[in-house]
Amino acid sequence: MSKHRDLAQVVYAKTLGRESASRIWRTVVVAGAMLASPLIASASDTPPPPAKTDKAPNAPAQSKPAPPPPPAPTKAELAKQAAEVVKALAAEMVALDTKIKGATTDVSNAQNQADRDLASAKLKNLKTQKTDLKAKQTTAKADQKKADAAAKAEANANKPKPRPRTPEDTRPKGRGFILS
Repeated sequence: MSKHRDLAQVVYAKTLGRESASRIWRTVVVAGAMLASPLIASASDTPPPPAKTDKAPNAPAQSKPAPPPPPAPTKAELAKQAAEVVKALAAEMVALDTKIKGATTDVSNAQNQADRDLASAKLKNLKTQKTDLKAKQTTAKADQKKADAAAKAEANANKPKPRPRTPEDTRPKGRGFILS
C-alpha cells in the first residue's frame, strides 16, 4: 500500500464524504478525456476520397445482400406435407370416380350411336386418368411412409434418455446397519 498512497487514502478513509467523491469524479473525467481525445483529433481530418471502381455508371453503388436461404424443413414437416399430398390425391380420386359414374350413365342413356361413342371415349379417357392417378397415389403413399419413418426416427433420436435406475439386485436388503 505504500506505493499507492492515494488509493489507500480513498479506501481506508474514515468517512466516504466529499474528498473521496471528488477523487472518483476527477478520475472519471480524466479517463473520459483520454477516451475522447482520439475522436477529437480525427474530427479535423478530411475524409479520404471514395475508391474508384470499374462498375458502369448506371449500376447501383451497392446492392442489398441476398436474404439468407430459408431453413431446411424438418422431417416432421416433410411427413406432414406428404400426408397432405396423399389426402389431396384421395380427394382427386373421389372426384374422378364421380365423373366416371356420370360418364357410365351417359353411355347407358345415349340415344344414338354417335352419342354412345362420344360418351364411351370420354369414359375411356377418365379410366386412363384414374390408372395414372392410382400410380401417383401409390408413390405418394410410399413417400409418406418413408417420411413418417424418418420423422419417427428423428423424434426418437431427440427424445431425452431415461435416467438409469439401480437394479433391484444391488439394493441393500434386510434391516440395514445394526449396532450390537
